[in-house]
Amino acid sequence: MNLPRIDLIICLGFLIFFPQCGKKAPPAAPEATVPPAVKDLKAETIGDKVLLTWSVLNKGNTLFDGLEHFGVYKSESHISAEICPGCPIPFEHYLDIKLDDPKPARVEGDRIVFPDNIKADHRYAYKVVVYHKSGGVSKDSNIVEFAVGSDQGASAQ
Repeated sequence: MNLPRIDLIICLGFLIFFPQCGKKAPPAAPEATVPPAVKDLKAETIGDKVLLTWSVLNKGNTLFDGLEHFGVYKSESHISAEICPGCPIPFEHYLDIKLDDPKPARVEGDRIVFPDNIKADHRYAYKVVVYHKSGGVSKDSNIVEFAVGSDQGASAQ
């Protein structure tokens, strides 16, 4: 009758004194380079288009090495839609812009220029996120917001 109790004590002893095997360190993910965030996103409305522009990220005088693409996020709603004060803007991933083939955007000097169609009586918000080849993702850029009236005149918010 004492035999099962001894087996239990031996098993508990092994669990207490040998709780782990292998390397004794927390798991670590591979190094991911986090690129700097875009800080100068601007929007200029021209008729039924908006031109989004931002600087290409540089490290010193050279292009930040390893940039994979820029992710453009957009929020669009009708002017009549309720705005929830204090609620986050409901952004959706809109498109990716690669430096080696930026279409529909273009590179002008050290800036990316991205034209997008806009509609009358709508409210828009955009932000840009930078993706690095190592898997790192930047923080969100500054957010640009504007509304387009029925006469296609935009007003910043």
